Amino acid sequence: MDAPPIPEIERERSAFALIGATFSLYRRYSWLFLILAGVVVVPYELISLIGGPDGPVHGVALALVELALSIGDFALVLPLISALHLYALEDVREGREPVLASVARRAVASLRVVSPAVLLSWLGILAGFIALIVPGVLLAIRWAVVAQTGALEAPSWRKALDRSAGLTEKHRKHVLGLFLLTWLITAVPTGIHIAVFGSSTTVGSVFVGTAFAVLVSSFTALATAFLYYDLKARFRTAAATPALKPEPVVTVSGRDVPPTGDPLDPASWGDADRPSGWYVNPDSPWRMRYWHADGAGSWSKRTAKTPKDTLAAWRDLRFVREKAERPEEPV
Repeated sequence: MDAPPIPEIERERSAFALIGATFSLYRRYSWLFLILAGVVVVPYELISLIGGPDGPVHGVALALVELALSIGDFALVLPLISALHLYALEDVREGREPVLASVARRAVASLRVVSPAVLLSWLGILAGFIALIVPGVLLAIRWAVVAQTGALEAPSWRKALDRSAGLTEKHRKHVLGLFLLTWLITAVPTGIHIAVFGSSTTVGSVFVGTAFAVLVSSFTALATAFLYYDLKARFRTAAATPALKPEPVVTVSGRDVPPTGDPLDPASWGDADRPSGWYVNPDSPWRMRYWHADGAGSWSKRTAKTPKDTLAAWRDLRFVREKAERPEEPV
């Protein structure tokens, strides 16, 4: 019999409250979440021993093995763990008791979108860290919930990246706060392992290290799943307010010209009755075009940069419409 629904999952929380919710649900389904992470982490950790200092391969072969393991981590391990925990949390949110087989089936099916989305996001994040560090941090925040959007909402990896960017756009400090808290918590078992075993690769060290890796990856995935629902609640609240049409400030001939039409949706007007003003260009949403209503009946060649708030609102509106037009996929 299904458990009563828990509506508190999809609501706005502070970073500390998100951590508290993660601990609370972890206590309720601890074995389930540990198994969901363990079935992915344990085989990966065992395979990783091949690339260790005491492994059977060396030289160029070792470098190739390490590269393959790194790609496998971003393309399979992280996406699958994230999807498994998200679908389990989705069942709880809907009032269903999570069933391992059902959760696993949906998570594996979602990898066609989640895997490329996570892999490409991490390649971008790593490039940002190599460049100047700060771009890497900003991209990590921007794509914080790309696995979750790819699993439940987006039909393609491109849409998953775009949706994650839209959800996190106005909540960067909030996302960063959760990242820091999660890192501080998960650093404890890692620090204990290093303090006790150092760089040793004994049986005991491997066993304890793998157990800690399961715990850390599971807790992080569940906390990020809660963050996803928190951001969805914030998006729903923002979309419900009438201030969805921000007025961009664009200077023309030394004066500010506000739009007189809907800057987010130029197609909502016909060419015959569209008021003059600045509108987001659907083909290049980071730029705005001016519509001439004084008989010209055409778009200006001159464009202007789309203000940040307007671009975020345009992305949100587009995603809502695309989701409404898509048929619901069977669970």
